[in-house]
Amino acid sequence: MTLVQFLRVLSKNLKWLIIFPLLVAILVYFLTSRLPKEYAAATIVYTGIASGYGITSDENAPRADYFTINNAFDNLLATITARQTLEDVAIKLLAQHLLLEMPDPLILSEKSFAELKNTITEERALIVVPGNFSATVEKIIKFKNASTDNIIVDLLSRPKGHYSLTQINKNLTASRKSTSDFIDLTYKSDDQGVCLNTLKFITEVFILKYKSLKGAETVNVLKWFEARLKESSSALNNSENKLKDFGIRNKIINYYEQAKAVAIENETNETDYYKELMAYESHKRAVARLEDQLESREILLRNNTELNKLRKDLAIAHEEYERAKIYSNSPEKIEKLATKVDAIKQELRLWVLQYYSLNNTIESVPANIVLENWLKEVLQMDASEARLQIYIDRRKEFDRRYNEFSPLNMQVSRLEREISVNERQYLEILHGYHLAKLRQQNIEMSNNLQVMDEPVFPTKPLASRAPLLVVLAFLATFFFLLVYFIAKELLDSSIKNTQRAEDIIGLKTFSALPNRLSLNNSLQIGRIENTLLDYAATNLKIELENNPLVANNYLITFLSTREQEGKTYAAQKLAEKLYNLDYSVLFISNDDNMEDAETEDRKFRTLRYDVTSRFFSAKTEENLLPEFSRVNRSSYNFIIVEIPAISINAIPNQLIKNSRLSLLVVDARRSWSAADENILKLFRKASTEDTKIMCWLNYVEAENLENMVGNIPKPKRNQSKPALKQELDEAVEAD
Repeated sequence: MTLVQFLRVLSKNLKWLIIFPLLVAILVYFLTSRLPKEYAAATIVYTGIASGYGITSDENAPRADYFTINNAFDNLLATITARQTLEDVAIKLLAQHLLLEMPDPLILSEKSFAELKNTITEERALIVVPGNFSATVEKIIKFKNASTDNIIVDLLSRPKGHYSLTQINKNLTASRKSTSDFIDLTYKSDDQGVCLNTLKFITEVFILKYKSLKGAETVNVLKWFEARLKESSSALNNSENKLKDFGIRNKIINYYEQAKAVAIENETNETDYYKELMAYESHKRAVARLEDQLESREILLRNNTELNKLRKDLAIAHEEYERAKIYSNSPEKIEKLATKVDAIKQELRLWVLQYYSLNNTIESVPANIVLENWLKEVLQMDASEARLQIYIDRRKEFDRRYNEFSPLNMQVSRLEREISVNERQYLEILHGYHLAKLRQQNIEMSNNLQVMDEPVFPTKPLASRAPLLVVLAFLATFFFLLVYFIAKELLDSSIKNTQRAEDIIGLKTFSALPNRLSLNNSLQIGRIENTLLDYAATNLKIELENNPLVANNYLITFLSTREQEGKTYAAQKLAEKLYNLDYSVLFISNDDNMEDAETEDRKFRTLRYDVTSRFFSAKTEENLLPEFSRVNRSSYNFIIVEIPAISINAIPNQLIKNSRLSLLVVDARRSWSAADENILKLFRKASTEDTKIMCWLNYVEAENLENMVGNIPKPKRNQSKPALKQELDEAVEAD
């Protein structure tokens, strides 16, 4: 439902939404005006649960959590409203009242005193010890427990009364004051003395009960936790000392980090080894290829001894240099070894150039270039071979370290597992010990309940609930009525407007007429009807302009599926509108109130016909009237024929076929049924494809016509009611 629809429902039913809730509110006012006055007494009790001082109250001690505090307050409130607490209160209150010799406004009013005296008569002597409150209470308890059917049991189990457990629980309100340590207690009653003393007894009884419950808890559990804590601490220290001694013996600081470092270094060494091996093989193949390019091999053979000596020295120098870099020696030593390697390289280069005197190879490549390349590859191959030897040595070292670390793994894991088990055991016992200490502190704090504000004798009654009940009754009735009207609107299956008519019936809308009975302004009716009739006349004018050959004798049939659809009024209004637009119109109807008439200018004539046997076989409007031969048919632009309701009369097939336009008049206030749909199918079957069938919606509410006539102004008070009444009477008679 849209906001506009909601406002329309609200405006349409506003008088019922005001009158009916107002009547209910008045009724509630009279029913609640005689309610007895109620008095209330209040007190505040300090508990010390949340912020009370105790062993755990220093700054470094853990605070009690939110749920623990709430649980403590819940236990306290449950003790207040427990049945045994309320029963003790009721018995003490009864004992106080039975000890009275005459009414006392501070204890019991005169009216309540008389009621109690009439209730307990013969039993009074058995349960009252004059002047002794405690003895009277004990006697009442014994008398109550003596049987399950006595006056005391009856008083306690009644639904109402000063001693009723149900009534005491209902009138008692106990709650925590915000997030503080205080509890608010409030008691209401129609007797001022009963109100005050009941609250005093409630405070006294629940404090004693709560202290007795808490004080009964023992502290032996703390001693047990302390003994277990010492044993667990000793076991934990022993296991930690075992692990420390094991690390000292095997020179282990952190086993897992050391093992991880060895594994990472080994993996890095293996990676560097295989990279260097590939580089060595590459340099070796390059040296072989360059030696093949040299033409004279005798020089290489003659000088092989000197060359090999220099290469061996270079390999040793390379190995020392690489080993110094890998094992992170001092920068000075690394720089010295690097200088030694460069010197041997230079000496080897000079030796080769000095003793090798060939200029070109057999492929005509300059000898010095080949020698330079050969020397470069030889130097790199020797350096790579030196590094390979270092990596092989480190492999052996890592194998040795693995053999040392592998057996230690299980021993370290066993010692750490022992420490972990002892540590968890120690922490669990320590946690239990702390909980026990906290529980002990809670017991001490809960035993410190104190009444901060003593209850005061109530002198003024509570504000009456009658105004609130009246307002609630009005609002509730208004709400339920509004829901009813909205549901009625949503569940309404009537056609309502032209859009729903087109969707449900399946016919295009020709025009519509308002619901004249719901409009209370004659000017509204006239304006809306005139606009809608102009809409209909415009449709006909467009039809005439599109079909100039049918400018005369344009036959229009008005029909409906049911009676009382308003087709006579609609047809007559259309005929009058066409006449006012200077068209000549012939209106033929079977309405009993219709009479034969004709205007002076002979442009508008009405004829009445009776439904006879020839009605079913009528082909044109001429067959409906015997005297139609005297009518000059060709002088009329429009001939409008009203056909009786199809549901009770046969359809004149030929007349429908010969009509240029058929208008189905439908009441918008009703729903479209399956019977209407079947009648419409029959009508369509009787007509031809050239015959136009359109819908004329009647009795449409004003708000549902805004899509055709625009916004409808509100009625003014100075409109004359007689004119409205006259127009409504004419509409009813015409229908």
